[in-house]
Amino acid sequence: MSVISRVLKAAPASPGADSSAALRSRRLLLLSALLTAAGAGLLIMYLHRFETQVSGGQRVQLLAVITPIPRGTVLTQAMLGIREVPVSYVEQRAVKAAELSKVRGVRTAIDLDPQDSLLWTDLAVAVEDRDLSALVQPGNRAFTIQARHGGSGSSANELIRPGDYVDVLATFGERSGSNGGRTKVLLQRVLVLAVGTETQRQAFQGPADKATAAARRSASLTLSLKLDETQLVALAAKEGELSVVLRGASDPAVIEGIPDLTPQNLVEAAAQANRRRNSQAGASALPLRITTGDGR
Repeated sequence: MSVISRVLKAAPASPGADSSAALRSRRLLLLSALLTAAGAGLLIMYLHRFETQVSGGQRVQLLAVITPIPRGTVLTQAMLGIREVPVSYVEQRAVKAAELSKVRGVRTAIDLDPQDSLLWTDLAVAVEDRDLSALVQPGNRAFTIQARHGGSGSSANELIRPGDYVDVLATFGERSGSNGGRTKVLLQRVLVLAVGTETQRQAFQGPADKATAAARRSASLTLSLKLDETQLVALAAKEGELSVVLRGASDPAVIEGIPDLTPQNLVEAAAQANRRRNSQAGASALPLRITTGDGR
């Protein structure tokens, strides 16, 4: 019996068994190749998305200056080129390549150098030529607020111009519950798209009629905000009073961890602010001398 068993074990497998095993092997090999290809595809997609996020997002085509352009020159297509910039680094006043027809034939308000991106504030354009929607950067919204700046009257916003940057504060009164009697810094370095009904800086130069002057003195400011920021400002405006403080256009700093100011910590906050100003001034700072008109 043992001899028969050994003979059966030593006998070659049937052709049917060989073909079935080979078919299974080919299926496994094909499945392995498909999984490998799918994994490689997913890895490529992930790396592309990661690279896009790190580099600043999708590319936006903007108009750029390719030749020196003196002030007052009428723009032609030959003076302008196209530059692709990641959306995170796009200046919100930049002119997009798709808007070439709107700026062709328009005079420049300042001197422009090669490699400069073309901005709406560089152009001497009429108000009707600039739709507010054309100034809103992708992902942002134009949000109009009633805010005070440097005073209590509506004329306090006269010194703010479209294209300026402001910080937005909210002051809550006693009717605001737990937030009552405090001032919060809501947002920093917010772009002003319009002051009153004006969307261009040039509109504030020279004399103006009564209607234009009234529009300039309007307390309404249209700001460029993210959608979630509009929620924040809308609720703050309902619960309290908004104020804006003008900041330098070249100052990109955003200060973190600013505490709320309340009547209880006002004295201590003032002392800290003065200590900070003294330390920044330093011992070498020269005193400011104010003279009268006759030089005394």
